[in-house]
Amino acid sequence: MPGSTSLTDGQRSDFVRDGFVIVRGAVDPELAVRARDRILAAMPPTERRLLAPAALATHPEITGLFRESRVAALLRREMGPFPDVVSCQIAVTPGFDRLGGKPFPHVDGGWSGPIPTRAEDIDPERGRPRDAARWFGANDDVRGTNDGLLWQDPDRRIALGSYTALVGIALNDQLEPGNGQFAVLKGMHEEVEAAFRMQRESGGVIGAEGPGWPRIRIDEEGRPVMNGLPAGIRAKAREAAATTPRVEGWSWPELTPILLAAGDAVIALHSCPHTATPNFGPNPRMNVYFRIRRLREGNPHEGTRRVGHGVSDHPDRGYFGQFLDYPDSYDPWTTSIAKLCDHWSEWDFA
Repeated sequence: MPGSTSLTDGQRSDFVRDGFVIVRGAVDPELAVRARDRILAAMPPTERRLLAPAALATHPEITGLFRESRVAALLRREMGPFPDVVSCQIAVTPGFDRLGGKPFPHVDGGWSGPIPTRAEDIDPERGRPRDAARWFGANDDVRGTNDGLLWQDPDRRIALGSYTALVGIALNDQLEPGNGQFAVLKGMHEEVEAAFRMQRESGGVIGAEGPGWPRIRIDEEGRPVMNGLPAGIRAKAREAAATTPRVEGWSWPELTPILLAAGDAVIALHSCPHTATPNFGPNPRMNVYFRIRRLREGNPHEGTRRVGHGVSDHPDRGYFGQFLDYPDSYDPWTTSIAKLCDHWSEWDFA
């Protein structure tokens, strides 16, 4: 529905079933061209960077892709109020960048960084290095290469940051599978939510190192790898994919490629596992992502720049990992656990 600031009934049904929805023509083409030119001038398209320069990620022409698009109005209508965005993630996958050949589906908000290379150096129960201080710091205080944090709360009960919706805006055409598409484990958001509920009910850690979710796992080749999902969810996605037609030219049947034209947007639940995929074509894949969290009443830090709304996947902490002061009347950790265990509670339409 061109120009609409609401989802159709069909789109809402698809969103609930799949965990994501595509909004065609979400961004004015002129805005997309200006943003693309600015990014190309500041970031070599032959170089993949996880974090863009702060001056670029906060530039009005870049954040305006969300602020001045109909996606912002659509989210306010379908989800509810949220703080203004102050920054974003600029994600460029260069041409012919195979990303190691293995997509990494994950749920945002976890730590990612260097890990041991030998299986015998990993404690299999929690998936921690046996010499944890070397890799995580003396007090588990090392920030990840993705700016993620090992723990969200001082008591180390929550290992995962959270928000409500990931909004990805395409700045170039990504309509042919294999062009570095953003991809999701379609429908697995409900399995992720169920895993969080199981962890809560067991009294264990929420997220990595909690029940059913070692932080580091040993892969099929006997090597330690970062574990972006609770155990078994990717296998369930493979089972579901076995009953659906294969996408021609696509090597990962459990993953659904999000095919976007320049100016299109995708909205995905935080709990919908996603990943970048290899780019087999000559042109860079250019997306800009905004992490949006529904306004939480009673939170005194809503809208403050130090949280980094729009880019941060751990907005209960300051963007740079600092602990924030909260009044006795507001418990950010209990609130986030409740939302992780009931993701549709943050959506007005649901």
